[in-house]
Amino acid sequence: MTAQAPHELPIPGQRRAWWLREALAGEQPTLLAPSLFGEEKADVAIVGGGYTGMWTAYFLGEMAPQTRIVLLEADICGGGPSGRNGGFLHGWWEYLPYLAERYGPADGLRVAQACDEVVDGVGEWCRRHAVDAWFTPSGYLRVNAFPGLANDWGDTIGEMDRLGVPGQLVHMDRQAVQETCASPAFGEGLFMPSAATVQPALLARGLRRVLLERGVRIHEGTGVEGIESRPGGVCLTTARGSVRAERAVLAVNAWAAGWPGFRTRVLAWGSYMVLTEPIPDRLAELGWTGGEAIADSRFTISYFRTTRDGRIAFGAGVGAAGFDGRIGPVFTHDRQAIERVVANFRHLFPMLSDVRIDDAWGGPIDITADRFPEIGSRDGGRVLYAHGFAGNGVGPARLAGRILAARIAGGGDPIASLPLFGKRQRFLPPEPFRYLGARAIREALISQDDALDAGRRSGLLTRLVALAPSLLGYRFKH
Repeated sequence: MTAQAPHELPIPGQRRAWWLREALAGEQPTLLAPSLFGEEKADVAIVGGGYTGMWTAYFLGEMAPQTRIVLLEADICGGGPSGRNGGFLHGWWEYLPYLAERYGPADGLRVAQACDEVVDGVGEWCRRHAVDAWFTPSGYLRVNAFPGLANDWGDTIGEMDRLGVPGQLVHMDRQAVQETCASPAFGEGLFMPSAATVQPALLARGLRRVLLERGVRIHEGTGVEGIESRPGGVCLTTARGSVRAERAVLAVNAWAAGWPGFRTRVLAWGSYMVLTEPIPDRLAELGWTGGEAIADSRFTISYFRTTRDGRIAFGAGVGAAGFDGRIGPVFTHDRQAIERVVANFRHLFPMLSDVRIDDAWGGPIDITADRFPEIGSRDGGRVLYAHGFAGNGVGPARLAGRILAARIAGGGDPIASLPLFGKRQRFLPPEPFRYLGARAIREALISQDDALDAGRRSGLLTRLVALAPSLLGYRFKH
């Protein structure tokens, strides 16, 4: 068998992501969430049926069980990034040195420790609520796949030791990496033991089920057209109705890039994934049978994991940036992006050149100036928000939901005082400069990654354009 030609690859955007199709196929159609018609009243109205919105509703129900919650979702719960992502579940240990620099050593460590809860927390939650989301706590391995280039994590392990949390990151030499997954492209690695993988759509739809069973009123197929602050609360308007509530939560992920007040602080960027045919025997030959999540050190990061039936789900942040916050076909129908993802896959796994690609999909991710979420409130505290997870939100969205719920419920929960809350992100350049600059930088970074893959140095102009974000003070690299 020969490798698929570009015209033989699956066409993205023709159907929902494989994860979500599988999750929906296994559901019992008993818990409905009809569109909103008419007027409703609530204590808290949540906009967005992804991880952030649903975790907020869940934790608010735990902290203040009498709270009347209405959740509005334009599509179906899990229909956005929460049902399309790679399913990497981990916290921020890898970023602890940056967190310590941003918030100070004590607060930075407190943030990282709070975010680390997401791994065991999701596992326990799945057991408690009988949600089989394929929770597999096998760790996360980041590999250096650039020949002749030193790794980019430097003295991170030493800094972790100095900050008092040894063992949260572990160096792996090339032999140990090869024993985990035998790709000829992989060199040394950085391993995070406290990490897992999940089937992301099963987790999202499981959250939906639990919320409906607990009495949260969910309206799918209900886009919010506006939020107006009024005395004593807010009013959310939709095409066929409205919700009056004391407080509202905006949990709209990349769509925040199009909301007033946020469009200058969030950039929507495309990320795409492909899925191979089942190849359990080939995975065994690679030694990749433990379920580890793996990623490389590209700017346009390649991230990959296995499935229960022996497939590889492989993604990369090679999509385009959106213009002025608009979420359109460039995020879901970009065939060139799929070809780039497949090229990355073939480069890292040349021995799998004959393996068929069965599926392909894409979606937007939300990137802020430092690639960390923006969590806060506005309108005198009546409207709260969280977004900017940079494609890494499976775990941190749970933390964001806990923070938002604690801020609403009150009661002195220490999670509410984490310095993440209220820390506004830097402004991004105005349009059209943001869009044009993002396109130029994207192409330069992809070219630079390709050159490093080939073991050579990119041209001077490419290097200068690729350096532009860091020279301007933005932290766009993972």
